[in-house]
Amino acid sequence: MATTTNQFVPRYDFKPAEALPIETRFEESLRLARVLVAAGYQELCDFPCIPGGASEDELDRLEASLSVQLPKEFRQFLRLHRYLKMGDGFEIGGLTNGGIGVTAGIWLSREHRSNVPYLVFAEYWLYSDGDQLMFDLSEPHQPVVAYLHEHGPAFELYAPSFSLALWRLLHENP
Repeated sequence: MATTTNQFVPRYDFKPAEALPIETRFEESLRLARVLVAAGYQELCDFPCIPGGASEDELDRLEASLSVQLPKEFRQFLRLHRYLKMGDGFEIGGLTNGGIGVTAGIWLSREHRSNVPYLVFAEYWLYSDGDQLMFDLSEPHQPVVAYLHEHGPAFELYAPSFSLALWRLLHENP
């Protein structure tokens, strides 16, 4: 893995989530997302914060446009929901919904670090606006890394997989 630290993003106990099937991780995380959005954020948006999913054809086109395969769990999530917007800087990017999208897109970056490809997929403004979550594509298991631009920048291990990143994002934050 490209050198990461955990100086700013604390380590997280994934054991409860790891004991669950991926589908259950998604269900539990999305249940919390619905509660969070219903508590007021949806009222501020003129688009759905948790839209329906993308088709296989749309996902194939997305992969072709990126010239990279989506991590398996992330693709599985996008089949359920095109994106997930829970607040400003607190969202999983994805595909537009009837021409309406979210701040976070999905894009391939070779600019965060030279010779390390990252698939950027989320806004993660817990530490500073502009921070992101991204897959480290240089690693076979494609762990999720938090990019903290005002802390060095720092690249910190966030979660070993997408479903665990989603779990952490919704169980750890307000």
